[in-house]
Amino acid sequence: MDSKGNFPVREERTPYGRAIRNEEEQKKGNKKKNKKLSPYKQKYNAQHNIKPVKRKKLPKRSMSAKNRRILALIVAVFAVIAVLLFVFRQNGKEVFIGETSMGIVEDKSVTAESLLQTLTAQLQQEVGANVKINETIEVKPLHISKARQKDVCQMDYLMPLLRQKVTYQVEAAVITVDGKETVIVANQAEADAVFAALQEPYRQQDETRSIEYGFQEDVQVVLQFVDPSQVVAKENAIQTLQSGTRVPKEYTVQSGDALYKIAARFDMTQDELKEMNADLIPANGTVNVGWVLNVMAEVPMVSVKTTETVVLTEVAKYNVVYQQDSTKNRGYEKVTQQGKDGQKEVTKEIVRINGELTSEDIVGETITVEPIDEIVVQGTK
Repeated sequence: MDSKGNFPVREERTPYGRAIRNEEEQKKGNKKKNKKLSPYKQKYNAQHNIKPVKRKKLPKRSMSAKNRRILALIVAVFAVIAVLLFVFRQNGKEVFIGETSMGIVEDKSVTAESLLQTLTAQLQQEVGANVKINETIEVKPLHISKARQKDVCQMDYLMPLLRQKVTYQVEAAVITVDGKETVIVANQAEADAVFAALQEPYRQQDETRSIEYGFQEDVQVVLQFVDPSQVVAKENAIQTLQSGTRVPKEYTVQSGDALYKIAARFDMTQDELKEMNADLIPANGTVNVGWVLNVMAEVPMVSVKTTETVVLTEVAKYNVVYQQDSTKNRGYEKVTQQGKDGQKEVTKEIVRINGELTSEDIVGETITVEPIDEIVVQGTK
C-alpha cells in the first residue's frame, strides 16, 4: 500500500516465486507468444535468473510407401464389402408352405409363428372350434432382386392364398365305448346332449325318487384333433349308439304274454321262436307264465343303466320265545306275553338295463319300531 492507503495497480504488484505472464498470454491460455516483456517483468526475471525455455520441435514422422499401400488396400476392401452388403442386403422375406413359395413380403417383422397364429385365429373364427394346421409354414429372409420384384405382395393378398392352401384338423369330442372309438361329435356339450337323448326314455318324472343314470358299458369322451369330415351331427351319433347286434337271450314269460306278442317284441317270427324253443313250446303255440324262452334280442352298442335307491317301510316280525317250566306237565303251553310286530326301513338298490329289472339288493335296514317278543311257557314235568 502507498502512503495514502491505496493498493498498487496490478502491473506494479510484487510477485512471489514465479515470473508473471503478461496480460495477453494469460488471455490465450499460457500459450507463449513472441512478444517483448515489460520493463518490470524483464527486471524481475533478471533478479531471479529466470530464462525463457525454448522447446525443441519434434521431427514429423512420415509413413512409408509400403504402409501407405497397405492402408489403401484395406480401405478399398472395406469399401467393396460395404457395396456388396448394400447391393445384396436381405430386404425381404419369402413365405413357403412345404416346398411351395407363396410370395415375398417386404415387412421384416413377419415370422412363421406370426403367420401361423393369424391363420389359426381366422380358421377358428370361421369353424367355431380350436383348429390345428397340418402344413408347415416357413419364412426365409432374402434379397429382392429385380427378377423377384413380381413376387412381392402385401399381407392382405398373401393371407387368402395361405388360407386356400392349408388344410386343418378341428378339436372334437370322440365318444369311446369300452375303449373303442365309436362316433365323433363337435364338442363336449354335443356329447352330453347325445347321452341325455339316449337316457331320456328311461327317465322318471317323480322327483322324489333317487335315480342315477349311466351306461352299462364304459362310455368316455376324449377331446382330440380330427379331420372335420369325421364329425357327425347329434342325431347321427344317437342312431349309431342305439344300433347294435342280435344276440341270444333268455326271456321269462309274463302274465298276458302270447306267442305272437313275444315274437313281435323281439322282432322275430313265430316259427323262429318255436324253432329256438322246440323242446318247450307245443305245436299249438301255447306258452305258460314262468317259462324261460330263448329269443334273439338286439343289444344296442350302448345300454342305459339306471340305479334306483328306494327306502321302504316294512314289518319287523316279532320273535317267539319259549320258556321251560318244570312245575307244569308236559304238553302244557301258555302264552304269557303277546307278541307284537314292529317297523323297519329297508333301503334297496334296484338296477335296470334298458328298463328291464336285472337286480334288486337290500343295502341297509333300520328298525324304527322295536317288535315285542311273544313269550310261550311250556311244561317239562
